[in-house]
Amino acid sequence: MAVSVIVVGVYDPTWLAIFEHVVRSEIRRGREAIVLDTTRVATTPIDTYHRGILRATGLAYPGHDIRERMLAHGARYIAAPALDPLDQRQQPLDDRLEELLAVAVGSQLGTLLRTDVPEMNRRGVRRIAEGLYAEGRATYRLVRALVASDPDIDRAFVANGRFPAQKLGTVAFLDAGVHVDNVEIGERPGRAYVQGYGPHERVRSQAAVDEVLADVSEEQIESIAEHWLDRRAPGSTAGNQFSTLWNHGLPQQIAAAQRDGRRIAGIFTSSADEFSFLGPEWQTQEWSDQFHGFDAIIARFEAKGYACYLRVHPNLAGKSMAAFRRERDGVRWLASRHPDLVVLWHDDAANSYALIEASDAVVVWLSTVGLEASARGHSVWTMATSRYGMVADVRQVLSSTELAADDLEPWAVDTRGAKRFLAYLDQRDEDMLPAPSWLQWDPKRPPRRARLARVAVSGGTPGVGRAVRSLLDVYLHRSVRSNVRALRRR
Repeated sequence: MAVSVIVVGVYDPTWLAIFEHVVRSEIRRGREAIVLDTTRVATTPIDTYHRGILRATGLAYPGHDIRERMLAHGARYIAAPALDPLDQRQQPLDDRLEELLAVAVGSQLGTLLRTDVPEMNRRGVRRIAEGLYAEGRATYRLVRALVASDPDIDRAFVANGRFPAQKLGTVAFLDAGVHVDNVEIGERPGRAYVQGYGPHERVRSQAAVDEVLADVSEEQIESIAEHWLDRRAPGSTAGNQFSTLWNHGLPQQIAAAQRDGRRIAGIFTSSADEFSFLGPEWQTQEWSDQFHGFDAIIARFEAKGYACYLRVHPNLAGKSMAAFRRERDGVRWLASRHPDLVVLWHDDAANSYALIEASDAVVVWLSTVGLEASARGHSVWTMATSRYGMVADVRQVLSSTELAADDLEPWAVDTRGAKRFLAYLDQRDEDMLPAPSWLQWDPKRPPRRARLARVAVSGGTPGVGRAVRSLLDVYLHRSVRSNVRALRRR
């Protein structure tokens, strides 16, 4: 019987539901399923609720019964042994694998530490990095040993594929001739991403759009895209976590420019650190950073008589203190070079969607707001390689040469490209099989002890102190007025 391996690396309840869905789906297809639990080699917390706090208050942590649940479905369950400091599995791999591992370690460090420049001179950061290298190497060797022990293994499911254990696990299966599907949380609740490429594989994702939408009509694509856009717009049920803090009007300076009949260019910063470690296919732009790119294009728009504003990405509040200061300094540098530039900070109540509607031109580094603006019919320029630039009707200006060749005049946007990509994001997911929750409580109304347990591991870094700091930074990086507004709207 053909065998599928489902690699479990976290005990987050949403992820556990996805792993369970894949196990059941494979067994329904007449295949044998092996659940390979690699959590014992993990360096960072595998839970989204602190086990000690839950245990002390009489609650079981999600995943405590994973072995029993998977066995009940008919799967085999294998738990990887914990790493020993002298374990041979920690020894370096060959140069090719070590190069891939270095990129993956950088990616996870950036995410965990909420920064684009991990401070490797700090002992705590180095210790986390060493652990990530160790788990990546151990996972590679573990997977190769498992596949060698069972010649019937021909398919594997690995989460995302971006972090060290995920990346090296994926490569280990591929090196052994095993087909790999990457899995991820779906765009909508109750859905899962299950594809033969990772969600951050920029070129392969865009190349798959036509295939995924082959049986979807143009009317359905339009409807799916509109629903996607509606979920992002401000409102009580909005899928955009930042929009609850916004108002519905335009800033005074932008409204005045509108009344004067001036053309308006909106510049939107991106949370660029999320894409800094995704490999060469994401680094084709020549600008040293987004602020130097914006400096060049703002000068061109100002020379054409545009009123320009800069909308700072709301996610800046969640960055580390060092990353926050670097980006703040970049914004101030840009403002000093363009005295007429209207700067709307990350905690400003200005509504980004109202700003887009008021804009004749929209400029982004690579963020999703550019995709949304294009789907709404706005001319968009991207200054970095984006995940939608090959499909949506946007213009890329990835260098000073490309910028000089562009007349920067708005055009009649064909919204079908952006809407196709939005529909693709939705349609590439599959509905999950219904199953009992991995939580002992209602996730919409968690008890206070569960909320406390979640705070204690927030951010995913080792140590309660780091977890609490990741939450405090959000408030430290916003104004008092913004924090009051946020607390009132919770």
